[in-house]
Amino acid sequence: MPRPQDVLEKIAIPGTGDTLRATARVSLSSPEGDYSRKMALLVRQPSNLRVETIPLFGPADFFLSANREALKVFFPGEGKFYVGAATRENLSLFFKVFLSPADMVPLLAGGLPPHIPDGRLSGHMEEGAYRVDIRSGRRRRSLWVDPVSHILTKIEEADDHRTLWRAAFADHTVVDGTPYPRKIHVEVKEPERVEMDIRYLDLDTSFAADVAVFDLQIPSGITPIPIGR
Repeated sequence: MPRPQDVLEKIAIPGTGDTLRATARVSLSSPEGDYSRKMALLVRQPSNLRVETIPLFGPADFFLSANREALKVFFPGEGKFYVGAATRENLSLFFKVFLSPADMVPLLAGGLPPHIPDGRLSGHMEEGAYRVDIRSGRRRRSLWVDPVSHILTKIEEADDHRTLWRAAFADHTVVDGTPYPRKIHVEVKEPERVEMDIRYLDLDTSFAADVAVFDLQIPSGITPIPIGR
């Protein structure tokens, strides 16, 4: 039986300098209803995100950017531009999933969320995969890793025995030597249950992408609206 530390070291993690470029079908199910749209995504760890809708006809009607400094959202048809901190509370207002950009970005690339400090490790075989538990106080993160390919297939985050969210990755494809999932399922339990399915229609990576694309510029003549007001 391998040590949990060894398993974590072997997990194939997308490069932190790479920008994942993808077209995806994103479907959401929440108490407010169901939603499915085709979107273009740019993802770069640790917390850079750019999302644009791809409508059947006409120009994009939704733009979102997130980085360490800010979350920005633009609705061209309404002439509204929102600006706020890149928090899970603010992101959930527009993306419905109660996760911060720092958590969401790694999941979109099939990687690991931010490191848990002072985490205690344990591991065992479960469901044909090697399960690693990382515990810190009441917090627990569980990772399921394929014992042959060392690909991360599932993550679960819990607090005081309550599951907060879980994510599953499937149908991996190798891009520039790194495996990326083409199917991602995210289920958030609190504050309300929301499920998100992402199916990548195409994806590639670029190391030289300009970080400025992760910061929407305020169009001329539009006054930004602070998020939460």
